[in-house]
Amino acid sequence: MTKKRSVLVLDDDEINLMILIKGVESAGFLPRPFTDAESAWAYMQANPNAFDIALLDKMMPGVDGMELLRRMKADPQLRHILVIMQTGDVGVVQMRQGLEAGAYYYLTKPFHPEILVALLHSCGNECMMREEMLQQLDSSRSSLRLLAEGEFLLSTHAEARNLCATIAQLSNAPEQVAGGLMELLSNAIEHGNLAIGYAQKRAWLLGGVWEERLQAHANKPDYAGRKVRLHFSQEEDVIKVVVRDEGAGFDWRTYLTDEKNLLKLNEPNGRGIAKAFNALSKVQYVGNGNEVYCSVPKAHTGQSEASGAAA
Repeated sequence: MTKKRSVLVLDDDEINLMILIKGVESAGFLPRPFTDAESAWAYMQANPNAFDIALLDKMMPGVDGMELLRRMKADPQLRHILVIMQTGDVGVVQMRQGLEAGAYYYLTKPFHPEILVALLHSCGNECMMREEMLQQLDSSRSSLRLLAEGEFLLSTHAEARNLCATIAQLSNAPEQVAGGLMELLSNAIEHGNLAIGYAQKRAWLLGGVWEERLQAHANKPDYAGRKVRLHFSQEEDVIKVVVRDEGAGFDWRTYLTDEKNLLKLNEPNGRGIAKAFNALSKVQYVGNGNEVYCSVPKAHTGQSEASGAAA
C-alpha cells in the first residue's frame, strides 16, 4: 500500500488555508493546517518525523514562511522536509533567496489547483526516491572503494538510484551527493535517451500520468536499447563522475543562467540541473549537452583503500 504523505500547511488567511487544504486532499495527501509559524515550528520540534512536505506562506505577520524555512533547514531532523513556498513575489531575486534558503518549489498566487496537485506529486516522487536511496545507503557497503576506475551502463531510474547510492557512500555527504547524481542521471535518461522535452514532461505531470507515460515511452523501439554511461574514477580526496547519454543533446548553456533555472521553480519540473549544481562540485556540461562532468569530495574513513583494476 502506498504511503499517504503528510503535509504541513501554513497560511494566516483562513480562506486561502481552506483552498490549500482542499488541494492537498485532492492530491491524496494528509494536510495538517497552521495559521502561524510559531505554532507550526513548535509542533515540528515536538514531532520531527510528522511531515514529508511543507506548504508555507512566504508573507505573514511575525515569523513568516522564509524564517520558518531557514529554521527547518538548519535543523538536522527537519531539513529533509520538501518545501513549497507560496508567494506573490515571483521575481528572480525573490526566487534566488528561496533557493538559497532551501525551497525548490514555488506556488505563485493566484494559482490553478492542478498546479498545486502537480507540485505535491513531484514532492511525493522526490520523497519516495529519497527513502529508497536511504534504504540502499543503510543496507549496503560500497565495493567501489576497491575500484580506481570503471564504467557502468544503465537505462532505468531504479538502476540509477542503486548506482547513485553506491557511489554516494564514498562521499562526505552521502544523501546530498546521491540526490545530485540522481538529478544528472534522470536528466540523461528522460531528456537524453528518451527525448522527453520539458513541455511534454510538464503535461504528463499535470495530467497525473507521468509514471505510465514514461514507461510506455521507454518501451518504444526507438528508445528501448539506449543506455546511459557513467564513468567513475577516484583519487585520494575526490570522486569524479562523467555521465553520457545517447540523445541529441540540448542547449545546456541556457539552463545555467539563474533566470532560466529560478523561474522554473513554480513548475512541477525543470529544476533538476539547478539542484545538481547545488548538491555537487564542479558540474560542467560539454559538447552538445549529452555529456556532463562532476566531482565530489571523498569521506575519509581512516582505512587504507586499495586501488582496483579498471572495469
